[in-house]
Amino acid sequence: MKLQVKRVRFGDCAVLEGRRSRLVVDCGGSSQAPDGSLSARDFAYAAIAAQVDDLLPTHILISHLHPNHYRGFLALGENCPPLFRTGAQVGTAYLPWTLLGGKAALAPAFARLYLAAPPRTLAHGLARELLELLARLEEEAEELRPVQAGDVLPLDGQKLEVLWPRTETALSRLPLSGGQSFLETDGSMEELCRAALAGAPLGGELLELAARLEEALAAYFLLLHGEALAAPARRGALSRLNQLRAQADQLRRTLWGEELRPPYPPWLRPLSAFAQRQAALLEDALEACGVVLQWRDKVLLPGDAPAPVLELLRSEGRFHPRYAVVKLPCHGTEGCHFPAIPPADRYILSNGGYRRFPVEGAVLEGLAQANPDCAFLCTDAHLRPAEDCRYACREGRCHPACVPITDAQAVIPL
Repeated sequence: MKLQVKRVRFGDCAVLEGRRSRLVVDCGGSSQAPDGSLSARDFAYAAIAAQVDDLLPTHILISHLHPNHYRGFLALGENCPPLFRTGAQVGTAYLPWTLLGGKAALAPAFARLYLAAPPRTLAHGLARELLELLARLEEEAEELRPVQAGDVLPLDGQKLEVLWPRTETALSRLPLSGGQSFLETDGSMEELCRAALAGAPLGGELLELAARLEEALAAYFLLLHGEALAAPARRGALSRLNQLRAQADQLRRTLWGEELRPPYPPWLRPLSAFAQRQAALLEDALEACGVVLQWRDKVLLPGDAPAPVLELLRSEGRFHPRYAVVKLPCHGTEGCHFPAIPPADRYILSNGGYRRFPVEGAVLEGLAQANPDCAFLCTDAHLRPAEDCRYACREGRCHPACVPITDAQAVIPL
């Protein structure tokens, strides 16, 4: 088995590969170089697409439903229409388990965001790109399978262990950034959405459509978590969802127009403020429900699991004393929570172009102090260290343990 650390801008991508199959874990961010051009030389999307399209069976896993962890998968099949293929491009697409008590707990938040968020914002993209992802996976994957703690993913005769999510804990008990659980906070979001829409044109129509969109999305999620035999019904539910999405897009164009940008008119500012609040809450919930995956004491891939999740798993003894490779959550930014990260020989530092969220010097120093012989496999922050890494900005050089990945990938035998 080997681990390939891919350089993808604004996101993560790691590939576990054996002799007979591979698993691509996340493929996020943007395929653009800093000058706006597409560059197979600088970024690994072309290599990833070639791997997915070759004869070796490929499976994918999306650690959590933030676009910067799956946006690269939206390009699957673009150069090879399904009509000209003998089978699906992807074997199994693994997704985080999101049902709670038999209900699609996240569907209301996604529906509200899709209807209420201003165009060309990260808040709207959070909902819009999810629907694009679901449609693409239905076309390109042989099977869709949500996973949760206790599941085992077979790969080339090996067993990859899913440590998280435990959805009931993640959404009902885990304190998020606001100090409350997702369910405690999201309970008030519908009322806030109604209030924000009350003064907006088409507010009543948007509310009615939001309820229908929520119902359709919930129906799809329920089928997604069902048996594989539910695939035909699931695709029918997705078709219904896409019909409602088209209606929503038409209403949104009437509401926001084609060119409207901040500052918004007074009657639309409450909607923008609500969308920011709803998006922040949903992002916290998606991280809390993200997949934490390990293969023996070789690899730990925690997605962007928040500190309470990592601390809980550590307190339960679910982590090994030391790993060969650990991916740093949140790209080594201040959200990384390094005290909860297990010791490792190498840490994957996938941070390129995060000017608003640079690599934290305290994260690197804390991990290096706890692991004197560790190395940081840095994908892109070293290209503009003065902007993308606070340690380099302060010290005028990369951290001594930093090992820049200057090619499209780094290959680590396991």
